[in-house]
Amino acid sequence: MNKIRFAKLTPGATLPTRNHPQDAGLDLYAAEDAVIPANGFAVIGTGVCFDLEKGWVGLILSKSRSNYLLGGGVVDAGYQGEIRVKTANPTNTPIRIEKGQAIAQLLVVPIVTPAVAEVPADSIYAARSARGARGGNHLPV
Repeated sequence: MNKIRFAKLTPGATLPTRNHPQDAGLDLYAAEDAVIPANGFAVIGTGVCFDLEKGWVGLILSKSRSNYLLGGGVVDAGYQGEIRVKTANPTNTPIRIEKGQAIAQLLVVPIVTPAVAEVPADSIYAARSARGARGGNHLPV
């Protein structure tokens, strides 16, 4: 894929940009002023949509300099609506977002879509690694 077609849905919306040609992600910009309440949530519109080819997905990720958290954002090919960014404020003070502010980044990556096959659990738990059934999020007891 050489180009992604974006459209502005809101007058004054900012199309996604890269700060540097080698950057993996495209910056997404707020199309509206918003306040994320202390320890609260908000969904912020970008005012843009895109036409993503089959076999690709857009992942909405946080910007390294933001002081808020993003909800998991997956934008599948075929989704034609506005890209909206789910945000959470983990601080005790409200966070102000201004129209035109870079709020997230969009990483476009190729995907594979294998079929799902049900198998007996013991065929999966017969671990091929030392990790076995332990996930990566377990802390020592």
